[in-house]
Amino acid sequence: MKYDIVVVGSINMDVIVDVPNYPEYGDTVFCNSIKMTPGGKGANQAVTVASLGKSTCLVGAVGKDSAGTQLLDNLIFKSVDTAHMLEIEGEGSGTFVCLIDNTGENTMAGTKGANDKITEADINRVFEQIEAKILLIQMETSRESILAAAKAAKAKGMYVILDPAPAEGIFEEVFQYADLILPNKQETERITGIEVTDRETALEAAKKLRSLGIPDVIVKMAENGSLVYQNEEVNWIDSIKVKAVDTVGAGDCFAGAIACALLDTNNLVEAAKFASVAAGIKVSRTGGQDAIPTLKEVQEYIAVASN
Repeated sequence: MKYDIVVVGSINMDVIVDVPNYPEYGDTVFCNSIKMTPGGKGANQAVTVASLGKSTCLVGAVGKDSAGTQLLDNLIFKSVDTAHMLEIEGEGSGTFVCLIDNTGENTMAGTKGANDKITEADINRVFEQIEAKILLIQMETSRESILAAAKAAKAKGMYVILDPAPAEGIFEEVFQYADLILPNKQETERITGIEVTDRETALEAAKKLRSLGIPDVIVKMAENGSLVYQNEEVNWIDSIKVKAVDTVGAGDCFAGAIACALLDTNNLVEAAKFASVAAGIKVSRTGGQDAIPTLKEVQEYIAVASN
């Protein structure tokens, strides 16, 4: 089967807790609302790709439970091919609890569940059946599945985009297979030891990431934009000016949009500009995957902003 972009990654049920203020340690607080919504870094990226008009499949795993059924049904509804999804007997689907405060910032904790049970054999079996131009991977499934996917993609000549998130899942062995890495400030510090506070430290970190053998680097700095470092050339991309109300999935939206724009432009700087708009629109509204913009919405924003 042929796709534009293949995503290997996590799929979770997110429990979104909207709190007026982040609680102090040991506090009990009343929240504004609690909602259950489909999430997971892999699923968010795959839904972004589909929303932006590219063909994609998600290679991942759910448990044989009601959450897993809901998650798969949602992917199908969002035009993501689920032919290569696994249903793991005896494992629950990944579940995360996310607290969002009045600044739109999110703090998460959860269990990987079935996401952590994907084997190297599972990945190799799927890659024998698929073709694509780009692979998107993150760090929220089993280590062996991440490494196997990166190796299989390189063997097939795919461009490998690594979103090294969450920071807790980072391991360096996979870096040698990545063509592009997209860390945020926390992930950048975890990998390089450099705290990104301004453009100077962002560039220092990008150079260190490049020294690890990754050809292309984008350091994401949230509302301060991003740094694109390619062929020793430096480009600063501004974020769009919006009021952030929900940052859950913003990085996933950015990654999916980067992949889509690279297919259309083969230009990393232009792709980063496009992705900044997509992610900016995403954080300006609530709704999990439902808040991911369509291609038309991104194009319309860019058209208005350029006039």
